[in-house]
Amino acid sequence: GHITEALIHFNQATDMLERETSSVEVSRSLFDALNKVQTEWVLHQDDHTMGEVKAFQTMISQGLEASGRIEFLESDEMSDFVSFEPQIMNHDTLRCHSYRPDVEIEACLARRASEEHRKLVSAYTSFCSQKDAEVEERVLKRAAELLYVVRSNIAHGEKTPYGPDIEKRKRDEEVCEVVIPLQRLLFHLFLDSPDRKLVTYGTLAPEEPNRDIVADLGGDWEKCSVEGYVDHVDGLPVFDWKPGAARIEAELLVSPDLPKRWKQIDQFEGSSYKRRLITIVTGTGVSVANVYLGAPR
Repeated sequence: GHITEALIHFNQATDMLERETSSVEVSRSLFDALNKVQTEWVLHQDDHTMGEVKAFQTMISQGLEASGRIEFLESDEMSDFVSFEPQIMNHDTLRCHSYRPDVEIEACLARRASEEHRKLVSAYTSFCSQKDAEVEERVLKRAAELLYVVRSNIAHGEKTPYGPDIEKRKRDEEVCEVVIPLQRLLFHLFLDSPDRKLVTYGTLAPEEPNRDIVADLGGDWEKCSVEGYVDHVDGLPVFDWKPGAARIEAELLVSPDLPKRWKQIDQFEGSSYKRRLITIVTGTGVSVANVYLGAPR
């Protein structure tokens, strides 16, 4: 359903990052992924009719677990977002005040357009000195508001009645470079930290030849199933994720140590594989985890 669609968008964004695609395009795909998570989240709320803007902001300000809220607020990704300079401007505000791409933005207009960013800075500064629930809520609300400004800015593109807005394109690229890590962090927090989960269908599993690569990691193994197909290339199994296809039995490692080990495991798997997120089924229900898929040759 919606989570599968969210993973497809997220994996596309990861593909684009590896191809060094425009940061705006990567961020747009990540916002599409978060939008699908938002659609699923709204289904479980009392108010199913909340508008797009309210749903996005409410999901971020209220939808994170307590530990996830703290991880998000105290992250380097959040700090980088808050401290970004020049401050992010709301392009709707600029357009409402006769903004033209070929005319320098006046200081008073730039200040008015960056109001959402200044409010976030103020709330975040308070949070750094006074970490209570009320201040946390205010920072989350302001962060959600500014993220929605970025989402709207890049949705509008650079087309204007006066010609292409080259400066806006440059601003959007710079902003999205700092927003992408925060989007990815949010995605992982909403999906119960899939960066701590690895599905293996081949030689990394317990009792298999390459088990030593992850044997020293703390955590637990359990049975799971995935949808797709396993082929063999050069004598090694290669998994192709296909939602709706037959289920394949696999092993799931859940470990808090995995985030520190991904780079090493990626290098071990090599260029013939790419690590992506997929849906899995365990004894407790549907979850999201990393898996190594066959990379296009």
